[in-house]
Amino acid sequence: MSLTYSIDHASTSVEDVSVEIPEKSTMLLSGVTIDSKTGEIVSSYTIPSGDNSYPATVVYRCVLQKRSTGNVRRISMTFSTWATMADSVSGLDTKKAISGTISFLVPADMTIEVADMDDFIGNLFGFLYLSVTAKARDTTWLAKLLFGISQVK
Repeated sequence: MSLTYSIDHASTSVEDVSVEIPEKSTMLLSGVTIDSKTGEIVSSYTIPSGDNSYPATVVYRCVLQKRSTGNVRRISMTFSTWATMADSVSGLDTKKAISGTISFLVPADMTIEVADMDDFIGNLFGFLYLSVTAKARDTTWLAKLLFGISQVK
């Protein structure tokens, strides 16, 4: 008897999408912490480009959590940076924080294959846009979310 694992409803069909990517080679490890109570491991990176007063960070977190339904591994990645409004009349820039987190709860007692997780992440990303034409994402759903409308379809 053998066991196989898969992720339900994670489609493997492909859309050819152009995705903006960061300059990951400039990331500098700024610290690793381990919470002695929870065991959560946090690795923080800074992105050294731009204004030193307004640094960008990328934070990865992993922790095993005990739940009534079974243990899960909680994994997240948070990218934090700044939104800037430039006033051409006064010459003043206004900066406000902007961040996004991708978070996963993975059953800790199952072997989740990297390829299956990769498909799952693609599906997760894919639910933010309606369709793709010539590698460009239709941002209708994203626009609705930005204006506070959660019903995308």
